[in-house]
Amino acid sequence: MIRIEKKLIAFDSITYNAINPEYLSLTEDEIKEYMKEHPMPEDPNYTAEDLIADLTHSSGMYCLPSNVKVETIEYIEGLLNALVV
Repeated sequence: MIRIEKKLIAFDSITYNAINPEYLSLTEDEIKEYMKEHPMPEDPNYTAEDLIADLTHSSGMYCLPSNVKVETIEYIEGLLNALVV
């Protein structure tokens, strides 16, 4: 089934290429270690489990639901910049 929805897309601000978790090579342990020192804000629309699964077991554009909190978006940007760059 094809659907069209509003989504938030993670992208590289220099190249404007979408982030593909498959090529980030992040592990669940790396993400959990980061989360120990930097707890993720609570968000009923996107949980820590969602984040870990998306970054370690998905491919294609990394998208977030359009209704995630601003704090969640900022947290994920910080996590990705700390662990990928």
